[in-house]
Amino acid sequence: MIVKNLGMYDGAILQDRFAYDFFKEKTMRTGNIIAWRAPAEVNEKFMVDKQDLIDKDFIYSDDMMHFCIEIPDVSLFAGVCFQRLYCNMIGNILARYVKSSVEIDGDDIFVIKEHNQGGVIQQKGKASVSIAKHCNDAVLIHIGINVKAGKRAPAFAFSTNLTDQESEAFMRECISAFYEMIHDIFIATTKIIK
Repeated sequence: MIVKNLGMYDGAILQDRFAYDFFKEKTMRTGNIIAWRAPAEVNEKFMVDKQDLIDKDFIYSDDMMHFCIEIPDVSLFAGVCFQRLYCNMIGNILARYVKSSVEIDGDDIFVIKEHNQGGVIQQKGKASVSIAKHCNDAVLIHIGINVKAGKRAPAFAFSTNLTDQESEAFMRECISAFYEMIHDIFIATTKIIK
């Protein structure tokens, strides 16, 4: 579901389960995803990553596509495995939109393309941010993809510069890929002979 009424991503949505708020009786047992486009600014209050807190490496983007996922009844280990698998899927989709190769490093998506960020020219850039956490018997995941990283973003940030139409199509394709994958995973769990 693409949500139109959510504003800036600050990490607050990952403080508790959120799927029911958006899907009500259509909340799926296998997992749910929402997406929207907005700036991002995450500071100490809602940071989840300890290393980012230690490094004071806060999240900022002028314009980002956000994907928030809730998967019930899985461990954080399983959730991180899913997060990395889904980041690979998003990376493969993104490669077509930016017409360039991508490289996945854990849960980070790098675009292999010369770009200028804050006056620094680089041969590849990090197009994503991502985190997974366990909360109330569910794993909550955020994956953000920069449209325009902005001047406050780090020099390694990559702006995809997708148009409004491309951003909308990209989000829809990523949502569809999510539901196809969780359905396929669920079917695989149902065909095992005891």
